[in-house]
Amino acid sequence: MARSICRVVHAGTGLTGREALRAIIEDPALELVGVAVSSPEKVGADAGDLCGHPRVGVTATDDLGSILALQPDCVCYCATAVRREEQAVDDIARYLRSGIDVVTIATIPLVYPPAAPQAWRNVIEEAARQGNSTFYATGCEPGFVSLNIPTALLTGAGRVDTYRMNLYATRLDEQYPIWDVLHESMGFGKPEGFVPARIAHGKVEADWSAVVHYIANILGVTLDRLEVDWETIATTTDLETAIGVVPADTICAHRWQLAGVVDHSPMIAVQYFAALSSTPWPQHWADPGRLTGGMSFRITGRPSFRADFEFDEPQGDSVNPGVTATAMAAVNAIPSVIAAKPGIIEQPLAGPEIVTRRARI
Repeated sequence: MARSICRVVHAGTGLTGREALRAIIEDPALELVGVAVSSPEKVGADAGDLCGHPRVGVTATDDLGSILALQPDCVCYCATAVRREEQAVDDIARYLRSGIDVVTIATIPLVYPPAAPQAWRNVIEEAARQGNSTFYATGCEPGFVSLNIPTALLTGAGRVDTYRMNLYATRLDEQYPIWDVLHESMGFGKPEGFVPARIAHGKVEADWSAVVHYIANILGVTLDRLEVDWETIATTTDLETAIGVVPADTICAHRWQLAGVVDHSPMIAVQYFAALSSTPWPQHWADPGRLTGGMSFRITGRPSFRADFEFDEPQGDSVNPGVTATAMAAVNAIPSVIAAKPGIIEQPLAGPEIVTRRARI
């Protein structure tokens, strides 16, 4: 039996959204029927022009009514939710109430709904109930890297004493050479005592508690509490970097850890290490091995094992592969979400049903 084509509207044409839009256009199982935008200058633009693809005859609109009138099967919602989280949840709820399924990368805590903010869940659940529609949140990390990969690894586990997911960004000045972001958000070049933005604003807990709770729940572990600890490292000399000279006695690296504590000990943890390429690696930090921008999964117990994951540096492509993978996690899931029963999909989707349909032999 031939697979039916899924009619899809795409919302959001930022960096990741453009990748998702192009993937929808090229996916043989999907038909792009509309594009929702918020920027006036994008209204009327062809979808192909918005993502570096030949024109497809579908034009962008900021009119929600015209989008709803298309009656798509699904909306791929990639609009940013940074500093507009509640608005993004409300946007998604409008689609769900209208009977349209939603796949999104925007609402990060909802990658594992049981650990998401209850207020968000209430809005999404009620909207899905009213519209008899389905909601699914996914992404890269947090997303399939931090949920699906460890699930597969734990298939071969026995006794688990500790679980660690270490994320490494050891050459951020080369991999993301935007001074304003690295200076203001990461704190590079700031004096000692500066608190990185994701720590100061609670973003670590907001984005990553879902991952810690997910691992605890699939292992059947009851956590006593979550704990965050962090530190910054200052350079003792001026450092030559891809973003200029970082002065002596200013921050050149930082680390944070979000841990699920059991019996006063951190049993399940996500830890992030960020450093400039010329930073001497602190001896008390977990060794990244060959990783420069990837993740290391470490399980101690019986058996104990480690698995490293890293995206290859793009060759002749200006888009970070992690951005593309984030988009693909959403696009690949669309047919399975449409086929799922109404409501919130509580667990990360996995299996051959959500593997890319664009493989080239």
